[in-house]
Amino acid sequence: MYKVFLNDRLIEICSSVNLKKNNLVVKFEEHASVDEIHNWFADFITQNSEQVTLVHPNPVHFFQLFRSVFLEVPAAGGVVKSNDRILFIFRNGKWDLPKGKIDKGETPPDAALREVSEECGISGQRIEKQLQSTFHIYQSPYSKTKGKWIFKETFWFEMIYKGTDEIAPQLEEGITEVKWFRKNELDEVLENTYKNLRQIILLYCD
Repeated sequence: MYKVFLNDRLIEICSSVNLKKNNLVVKFEEHASVDEIHNWFADFITQNSEQVTLVHPNPVHFFQLFRSVFLEVPAAGGVVKSNDRILFIFRNGKWDLPKGKIDKGETPPDAALREVSEECGISGQRIEKQLQSTFHIYQSPYSKTKGKWIFKETFWFEMIYKGTDEIAPQLEEGITEVKWFRKNELDEVLENTYKNLRQIILLYCD
């Protein structure tokens, strides 16, 4: 099953085999087209439903077709660990993990390391392993793509940090605080974060 978020609205993509009861369900035929998905999405954004399940016989194929409807902007970020602590940023009124767009010619791991350094003011962190990606859709506020719907896959990496740098928020990016949270303190983060990040943060809860 794939999970794609539009703000805090959840779009699940799966086969009927994995279908949960009581979900709002939209079924697509095996030969569904990009136009059908586009038309469904245009209707969906006018509705108030918080969760919908899109059913297709081949979810892997359908997911690739679904994301092709949008302009793709890949991003990368890090879950930075130091002993039993994890590093978070506070931006736009919510706790978030450091992340950002992947620059042209940059690999996801390199982008993730760079974004952590820029947004948190630390250096020397190293990647331990790659985590599951998260997916979300938003309408671009930027002049070159203003009004277009963006599909963002964020590549996540678990990192280890053993340095002693003083953490510092990247104020010009709207980050007002950088803070280490112990694993037994993550409930505070979960109460005020984005739904698409919960699946990552829950991996580290005690």
